[in-house]
Amino acid sequence: MFKIRTPNLNDLKKLSELFCDNFDFTQINRIPIKRLSCLLQGLIPCNFRSLPSIHIAVEENNLLGYVVLRCLSKPNNSWQIDEVHVLDELRNEGVGEELLRYVLSVYGGYGVEHFLAEIGSENTPALSLFHQCGFRRYAKVYFYEKEIDSKSIEEFQEKPLLGKDFTLRVQTNNDLPELEKLEVSSVPPDLRSALGKSKEYFKEKKDSIVLIDRSRNLIIGWANIQKQAEESYLIELLASPGWTHLYEQFLNTIICDYIPIQNKVKVTVKAVDYLTELAEILKKPGFLPVKVRELLVRTIWQKIKERNLQKAKLGNPSIAPT
Repeated sequence: MFKIRTPNLNDLKKLSELFCDNFDFTQINRIPIKRLSCLLQGLIPCNFRSLPSIHIAVEENNLLGYVVLRCLSKPNNSWQIDEVHVLDELRNEGVGEELLRYVLSVYGGYGVEHFLAEIGSENTPALSLFHQCGFRRYAKVYFYEKEIDSKSIEEFQEKPLLGKDFTLRVQTNNDLPELEKLEVSSVPPDLRSALGKSKEYFKEKKDSIVLIDRSRNLIIGWANIQKQAEESYLIELLASPGWTHLYEQFLNTIICDYIPIQNKVKVTVKAVDYLTELAEILKKPGFLPVKVRELLVRTIWQKIKERNLQKAKLGNPSIAPT
């Protein structure tokens, strides 16, 4: 009979040895403060955890599997399950389901309302596991890809953003409240409670830039440019609903001004299916969808008596319970 718990020092070493390709485990073991935070995660309230939380399934001294999750949005009480992994020889033995149900129960008890996960559309076993645990598909995430060289970049140079009307600059901490509003405005109203991202999400995104409308001194767009490997970049884009017509110029400017292209570079753009304008723009220069992931959500409905209801002046709830 196995049990689920947080890892100790020996467990972290085993995790690094067994799953040496996992970036989180490698970083945790290399950096003392991260290692200490991981070991003490059970003593840190979940709303104050800055690192991913790890829980492992063990039987005696044998490591069977693990689950990794992290806070995605404090205001929305949303956490993302980054990974559920079980040793190959133990697949279909119920270990993965127990790990998943464990974190849903424990973190749901802490007040977390929404759990998100991104699963590859071709990963049928993982999709089945999450569906069994009550997750439902909210959206699809597409990754569009194109190889760009010194010749093909000319087509992106035709429609850049006009410097006198707009400007691009590096994201700062002062931008975070506006970026949070920008993110929420881009998500359909019925999905905002689960999918809206908080300031912390943007704060952790390095190499990000913002698009400014000079006449209003207003942030109307955001982009993150992540170098994945040599000659390979991943771009995330957001534009305010009133400015989605700028997606093409915004993308062109990023490719021309922020990505060094000498010989050949692979550029991948991430787009959620409700950002329809972005998807249409990507098809024009020949970006092709190469990967699709299902965005799954599980909502935990707390008992009304367990909620910290906001009270109106006469003692009645100011927000109707659901």
